[in-house]
Amino acid sequence: MISRKKLTILISFIIFITLLSVVAPVILSSCGNVLRFKNDGNTGNLIDETNGLYYIYCGSYLRAAEIKKSVYARCPKEKGSSEVKLHEIPGIDPAKWLSENIEIGIPLLFREQSEEEPTLAGFETEKIHITIGEEVNFAVGLIESKEDVETFVNDFVNGKEAPVPEFITDSYTLNYESEKYKGILYILQYLIDDKGKYYLYDRWTGRCVFSSIDLLRERDPEIPELKTGTEIGAEENREG
Repeated sequence: MISRKKLTILISFIIFITLLSVVAPVILSSCGNVLRFKNDGNTGNLIDETNGLYYIYCGSYLRAAEIKKSVYARCPKEKGSSEVKLHEIPGIDPAKWLSENIEIGIPLLFREQSEEEPTLAGFETEKIHITIGEEVNFAVGLIESKEDVETFVNDFVNGKEAPVPEFITDSYTLNYESEKYKGILYILQYLIDDKGKYYLYDRWTGRCVFSSIDLLRERDPEIPELKTGTEIGAEENREG
């Protein structure tokens, strides 16, 4: 006859095994869902051997508008570099596009090699978000006027090349958005020099052109109160 003590131990063991059978698969599943990529040497590109996919680093002219919180894949550290953690982009097949955490300064964006590399000319931009800052981006304006959006696209695509200004008084980031590449932003810098000239600049390619639009004037009713970086900095200091 089994004593009460042994019966209690037996029941506790059965309960433990039952809970383990439920919890363990969940834990293992969540761990197993994170794919392991390989780094393709010095190219910066990544290899997904599990699914036979090859991801190309797009450069800083593209970034994800948002990402899913959970990590989709990891790429182990290479000598002299940190581990790459990749996230899915909402609404986009991860077999096509993946992104680093967009909360870091300049997050890496990767496209599968079968995906066409976007160009601003073919991006079909519908609106442009204006932000300021490097590590943290602050939204300061939005351009939705079709005329102005087309001007910002045409200025860069067809504009006359110019040297990158030596003395910059203000700098903004233009985030081009479209339905064609939903979830992906095309990034350019809008610069103002000490002579009051305006430029569009692609940090990745180095292309710099003159811009025909002065963001600091109330030309577009969508951004009537656009402020300079100096004004924003002064307000932050006062609030601090």
